Amino acid sequence: MALEIRFFMAEEDERELLRRLEPLRLELWPVLSDPGFSAPLVSSGTRLVEPAYYLAAGDVTGYPIKKGPERGKWKIDEVVSPVIFLQRSLPDESSALRSGYFWAETEVAGDNARTGGKPQALLRAVRGLQDLVKSRYRRSSPVRGLTYFVGPACARAGTPLREEGRKGEPVVVYR
Repeated sequence: MALEIRFFMAEEDERELLRRLEPLRLELWPVLSDPGFSAPLVSSGTRLVEPAYYLAAGDVTGYPIKKGPERGKWKIDEVVSPVIFLQRSLPDESSALRSGYFWAETEVAGDNARTGGKPQALLRAVRGLQDLVKSRYRRSSPVRGLTYFVGPACARAGTPLREEGRKGEPVVVYR
């Protein structure tokens, strides 16, 4: 079963998130990496520049891209690897903040007796992330059946919030 948490985060919220994830010793992988890339550990001093990352809790499995402009780079197999996908919440051209999300596959497909399931480090990281977001973030009013979590700094700033996508609906902080 996959876990998905939709959110809005300002840069200050991202720094706070990375600071709280630091004790878990997760690796920060870009979506596409060069062969032989060594991922740094997540820390409060880590600067996020790419629109998306993987937070890895162990050895990752990847495959080379064989066609297209990213030919020769490696992509992480997110279903098999113990990773949490982070799509950052970034401002658009009209200065509204677009939504981001966390996604993690928490169960292994197939025979759990042979594969052993997902590592405890990943399950601990997912549980910690869920607890952090649900306890510290504010909820939005539902938009087409979805509720978003809004970071404390983002809620204080009063930045206009919009769903990700071409026709992103405006989102309002509920409480």
